[in-house]
Parts: sequence; C-alpha cells; structure tokens
Amino acid sequence: KIACLIEPFTVGCRAARRGQPKKGEKAVVFGCGTIGIAAAIAFKFFGIEQVMVCDQSDFRLNIAHNLGFEVCNTKTEDFLKKASSYFGNARSLAGETADIHIILDAAGAETILKIFMEYGKIESRFVSVAVNNSLRQLDLLHMTYAQKSIIGSGGYMPEDVNDVLSIMSCGKWEIEKIITDEYKIDDLNAAII
Repeated sequence: KIACLIEPFTVGCRAARRGQPKKGEKAVVFGCGTIGIAAAIAFKFFGIEQVMVCDQSDFRLNIAHNLGFEVCNTKTEDFLKKASSYFGNARSLAGETADIHIILDAAGAETILKIFMEYGKIESRFVSVAVNNSLRQLDLLHMTYAQKSIIGSGGYMPEDVNDVLSIMSCGKWEIEKIITDEYKIDDLNAAII
C-alpha cells in the first residue's frame, strides 16, 4: 500500500525541500491531499517541528490531525487567528502577523497567494507545487521591502526519492492511513468518479 504513494510523496518532499526549511522554523501547508500531506511530513523530516495543514475538508483535515499535525479549516476558522495562536507572532510590513517562515501551496486556490502577500512575515517564503496555470499579479515593491521569496516546485530529484524511502521506512508516521479506498484496476472508472 505504501509503495503506491512513493511518486506523489517525492513531489511533496521536493516542494518542502524547495522551501529551504531549517530546524526551528515554522511552516503551513495549504491543501490536504496526498502531496500536501507528503510536504507536511517532509517538513517534519527536515526538522521543522511546528507544521500546520490547512484545507476546507474536515475529512481530509482529520487524516492530517491523526498524523500529528495542527490543522485549520479555512472555510470555518480564521486562519490568521489560528496561525498566530499556534505559531506566535512576528512582524510583516503591515504590522503584527503569524510567525510563519514557509507557506506551501498544494491546493492552487487563488486566495493562498493573497494570504502570503497579506500576512507573510518579513523574509518569509512561498512554495507553489499546486498545478495552476492562472496568471497572477504581484506587488514587487512589497516583495522587495519585505524580502519575501516565491519559489516554484515541480517533479522531483533523486535525493527526494531517497528521503521518501527513509520517511516511509522510519515508522514515525502511519502513512498508509492516508489511503481512503482501494480499487482493482478494472474498476478505475468508478475510482475516479
């Protein structure tokens, strides 16, 4: 079961690595699908202890919570309030905000980049791994003064495969719990629906 997750986990691991995580930093992952959960686990593997996973599905958030992550339903909860309570506070160009070093987008909703631009602290980083081809406008002056970074991530590299194999064999996370259903190959159409 776990072997079927290797490929999406390598994509999530690559995205977390692209965020340049350092021990003692704090991260938020938007999107609680397989790649989002993989990125959250990779952040912890890379030494980030405080990781919050955000989504609008309580079903998905429950899976992340059971894996040991702080969760936030952005449909029913105030993200900034929850994040500030969990991470503490820091400075942004607009004033006080949540102390988050890395925001990773594994969902692709337009609002996620807006959250980073509005609430991202000085020197924070945004990683986009979500498949999203819509054009966005950026306030480059804000990016310059706030010294923020926007980083793209797609695919994976050999080191990501090696790290995922370590993650999957260390026994720290019950990764197989993110598998919600199983289908035979002949039932592929039913699985997609």
